[in-house]
Amino acid sequence: MPNLVLNARIGVAERHARILERVLDALQTSLPIKPEDLVKEDELLLLRLDQFQSRFSKLQDHIGARVFPAVLDALGEDAAPISVLDRLYRLEALGFVENAEVWNDLRATRNQLAHDYPEDAETLTSELGIALESARILLGTWRFLLKRIGEHPLLA
Repeated sequence: MPNLVLNARIGVAERHARILERVLDALQTSLPIKPEDLVKEDELLLLRLDQFQSRFSKLQDHIGARVFPAVLDALGEDAAPISVLDRLYRLEALGFVENAEVWNDLRATRNQLAHDYPEDAETLTSELGIALESARILLGTWRFLLKRIGEHPLLA
């Protein structure tokens, strides 16, 4: 019997991933982003960067808070009483996450995007470069997790 909760959560994550991929493609014409690009306040660039920040955060949050626990639950493991970090390390041990430390780095990038408001364009440009690379890593991590879910006899 298919796992309806896991499948629904995968569907939401896939939507976020598709939109994040599209916004990354749209940003390609603006790369590399330079400090003067941010000072000019190009409206289209700023809209794309806002969409990027939103979808990166939503995808990272949704995978960590919704998909990871659903995978563990579908495997018959009680994910509720363990911390988010313990879930992550358990999924790494089970082969669903390649590297828990990379996920922690992605989380730190997400937090920086959401809560850090650099005043100067140089710092913001540097942080955006890191975030754009992190988005590619996040999408790769998502694809790996999806592949492992599809290969697992209890989850496929």
